[in-house]
Amino acid sequence: MDSEAKQAFEAGIAKARSGDPVGAVAAFTEALGRQPNWPLARLNRGSAYFLAKNFPAALADFDALLASDPNFVDAYINRAAVRRASGDVTGADADLSRAVELAPDNPAVIQTRAALRLRGGDAAGADADFSRLLAQNPRNLVARVNRAAARVRLGDLAGAVADCDDALATDPRHRDALVNRATARILLRDHAGAAADAEQILAVEPGSVEGLYIRGVARTALEQFPAALADLNEVVRRSPAMPAAWAARANAKYHLGDPSAAADYREAFKLDAGAATRVILRLVNEHAKYRPAEVLAECQKFRARDRADAISLARRGLTRLVQGREADANLDLTAFRKLAPGDVAILDALVAAAKSPDKKT
Repeated sequence: MDSEAKQAFEAGIAKARSGDPVGAVAAFTEALGRQPNWPLARLNRGSAYFLAKNFPAALADFDALLASDPNFVDAYINRAAVRRASGDVTGADADLSRAVELAPDNPAVIQTRAALRLRGGDAAGADADFSRLLAQNPRNLVARVNRAAARVRLGDLAGAVADCDDALATDPRHRDALVNRATARILLRDHAGAAADAEQILAVEPGSVEGLYIRGVARTALEQFPAALADLNEVVRRSPAMPAAWAARANAKYHLGDPSAAADYREAFKLDAGAATRVILRLVNEHAKYRPAEVLAECQKFRARDRADAISLARRGLTRLVQGREADANLDLTAFRKLAPGDVAILDALVAAAKSPDKKT
């Protein structure tokens, strides 16, 4: 081993650890200039390029390593990170799957793929990987909490709650387990349980935006509208770019007869139409399924109080639409379009999502 190459390599490691990836690249390049076939120097240079956000250069280093050694597990893991950061989720998953084939008993490799799949929206793949980790080690708290998150996305809400219960038996103050369980409980309509979880989140992390949001949503469902509005006002104040917060606050305001609810709905759609649609339709679907008569009566009461109340027309029309009463729904939706022509695009997005065959109920 060339002593100067080794010295440059050690300098690169030190620079990388000190947060200087550009300096680390230069040092590793010097090491490779003196020892061109040193895999560890190339691996570390690729990682430094990645930290410096020079993704093409990082990819070139990892490609070169794998051309020389197709069984280099760390090169697959690092190339997967580059591909994921570059938007190539499929390529990243392929690299990690190859790494898992080469090191099937290595929990760190499986965990890396599981985390990538969860972030990338492959909840089924993530669930399978986290289950594999738990088969290896049932006490793996990270895998159990993250499997709960995957199961929430898959709609296995009872399974998610069970995982969180197990995690919280080990660590009663585990924030992510509380968040995942509260989310599952809201979807299971256990709003009192979700509110209790939110209180624990706020005890663990005072002022938590996520805890306040969950509690606000749960309180709205429990018809504790003033308390819900107080929570959601704080969430909007601290996280004004969070579309779900605006939509949830609009729901609370609507039930309090606050005319500024319409402005909140508009802001939610301006920030992210998809997220706002999901929040609103989840509530519409839940009400249409579990309390349709009360909802329709409430809309009638609000309309009698204020004939300019377009939101009640939309709510009643969407409720009737998900009930399959399209003719009745169209009467309300047509009236809304005449009353609030500036908000027709919002209504159209909600109607399209309500009619979608894969809508969430």
